[in-house]
Amino acid sequence: MDGLLIVLCPMVLGYLIKTRNLAILSRLNLGVVVLLYIILFMMGFSLGQIDNLAQQLPIIAHSALTFIVLTIGLNVAGLLVLDKRYPFQLKKTNGKMPSRWRLMLDSLLMLSMVFAGVLIGLSSKGMFNLPHNASTYVLVALIFLVGVQLRNNGISLRQVLFNRRGIIAACSVIATSLIAGVLAAFWLELPLFQGLAIASGIGWYSLSSVMINDAFGPVMGSIAFFNDLMREILSLMVVPALMRHFATAAVGFTGATALDCTLPIIQRSGGVQVVPLAISYGFIINLAVPLLLVLFTSLPQ
Repeated sequence: MDGLLIVLCPMVLGYLIKTRNLAILSRLNLGVVVLLYIILFMMGFSLGQIDNLAQQLPIIAHSALTFIVLTIGLNVAGLLVLDKRYPFQLKKTNGKMPSRWRLMLDSLLMLSMVFAGVLIGLSSKGMFNLPHNASTYVLVALIFLVGVQLRNNGISLRQVLFNRRGIIAACSVIATSLIAGVLAAFWLELPLFQGLAIASGIGWYSLSSVMINDAFGPVMGSIAFFNDLMREILSLMVVPALMRHFATAAVGFTGATALDCTLPIIQRSGGVQVVPLAISYGFIINLAVPLLLVLFTSLPQ
């Protein structure tokens, strides 16, 4: 619930600000991009500072890859069916949309920020740590600016919080994730509730890794971490590639991060018109993930 308040409060405050000054709006758009790069760098930095990263990767690779393939594969399959049956027609913004190559270049630049963070995190391990809650402060500032964007692009809060497509997409992703968790548990010969718990993270690696580590130990926690982290990293490439023809699948791919750090990527790829879908979808996913994790980590194995 605290995570939802951290997102919704700055968004609502930003939504209260109205301006027609084009220079201010231009700087605001630039600010969103800069804050996004900072968040991606912090994500990579935190990854680089994990203890014994080199030794852990081979141990968890097979299990993490199994969960990644099954959860994301089934998520996207369900969302593509929704897009085929009920297409989301993107309207061009100001007469043109960014070229696909430009969007892919943007994704490569974002990935470079993650890799730079990993390298610096590894080289500074034991010498420097990020200030406590630094990423939260950056996230609050970013979501505040997104709220200002929403207000000044004619998007109502009702559109954001009561988006029918967002609700259906969230239900599809939750259902297919749980199916993937069952399949992964059987394939890897894990207890069923461990498989369901890992699959229930849906991209929220900071929450899932901690809860699963406490419940099932560091190996399972690491699998959950990389499973959910890879969704966020892959989103940098997949969202721009899918957005033109499969907007619902592009948004749904991002999982819980649709409400925060991948929201600017969604907005840059599809325009402000997809932001209500992303926030409605992300809102439901961010409500469901903690509930599912609590359920599956507390039940007897």
